Amino acid sequence: MAAAAELDSSSSLQTEHLYYGDTYNFSCEAKVLLIKDVDLEQGTKVIVTDRTVLHPQGGGQPADTGMIRSKDKETFFKVSHVQKPNKDSLYIEHIGKFEGNERESFSDSVVEIIVDEGRRRRNARLHSAGHLLDSAFDVLGRTELEPTKGYHFPEGPYVEYIGNIPPDERDKVIADLNQEATRLIEENSQVLVSKNDHGDRIVNVGGSGCPCGGTHVKWTGEIGQLTVTKITKKKKIIRVSYVISD
Repeated sequence: MAAAAELDSSSSLQTEHLYYGDTYNFSCEAKVLLIKDVDLEQGTKVIVTDRTVLHPQGGGQPADTGMIRSKDKETFFKVSHVQKPNKDSLYIEHIGKFEGNERESFSDSVVEIIVDEGRRRRNARLHSAGHLLDSAFDVLGRTELEPTKGYHFPEGPYVEYIGNIPPDERDKVIADLNQEATRLIEENSQVLVSKNDHGDRIVNVGGSGCPCGGTHVKWTGEIGQLTVTKITKKKKIIRVSYVISD
């Protein structure tokens, strides 16, 4: 979805990203900083708050959905999409529609933001599963493969690497990855989140860490069953497709 609020990138608005600290923090109180019309005919609006537990789409991860409601629980704003209007923005846009009263009931007020818990948990499992495959490759000694991209949506998740796995080796690599992923999940090791010397957020799932701003499980066992389904190649890119299940 394109930037909705169309605010200048130098805007002083800032949103604290509470999901960085705890994937399983499903609600918070926040102060409304802005309410802006997006589509008058459809009634779509954008709300910016000073803090949020809702994760915006980005980094290969879909946006959270949820609700913003007044403290008296009389007014509800259904959040259908969450985004940063551009990569340099310090604020997050909650996009959706009011259900019930008009928008003035939120102006200059403290509200409660609530995450769709089921969607958040699944997004975290899918994202952590992609990272776990990096660790599985490292354990298997395939360190020549350079991670480049992850797509952690429920519909067709995959991770991509620069490198090569010859066609006649792929069935064995798939079997080895599935065996190693199962071992790492059954090991139920803690997912570690830290910062490097440059202030980048580093997420380590199963032994290998990399910069990441997404939501993740706390223990590898929470991923569930991870199955690599196929390995394909286009030019210099190897794509490893996977699914998860309970």
